[in-house]
Order: sequence, then C-alpha cells, then structure tokens
Amino acid sequence: MDTDLLHRLPVPRLPVPWGLRQAHSRTRLVTCSMCLRVLRGSEWIEAERVIHEIRSYELEAPPRLRPALCDVCAESIHSRRAEMIEPIAA
Repeated sequence: MDTDLLHRLPVPRLPVPWGLRQAHSRTRLVTCSMCLRVLRGSEWIEAERVIHEIRSYELEAPPRLRPALCDVCAESIHSRRAEMIEPIAA
C-alpha cells in the first residue's frame, strides 16, 4: 500500500457537543512552561489566581493549555546561554 497516500488522507474527527466546544474555547490558557504562570491579557499571573478567577474546578472540561515562555523565564534562559558561549581566556 502507498504510505504517502495515507499521509494525505484527512483524519476523521468526531463531533464535539456544543457545550463542550464552548467550554474549551473559553478556557484556553497560555502558560509558561517553566514558572507555570498564565498569560491574561498582557500580564503573566500566578496560576493559583487564574484558577480561582475562572473557577476552572467547576468547568465540565479542564482548561486547554498552550505552552509558552514568559519574559522573565525567556530572559533567564537567554542570559544563561550567553554565559556559556563566552570564550574562556587561556
């Protein structure tokens, strides 16, 4: 069988009930993979505060998380990598 043909076939998707679809769209959260803070608007907020604000424990479906890096963690990684690249004097 031609495996290239299999990769081009569309993947069938099961229908999602409207209530769950709404719950998922309201609870997509961008989270920092290092410090676990959540992006709300233009501000990175502690996860506990966001959980309390959106009351995620009461939702039918859990929040969907999108990975990211906040500015603080990204700068931390960048500065550590810059230290490693500096040449060592002989």
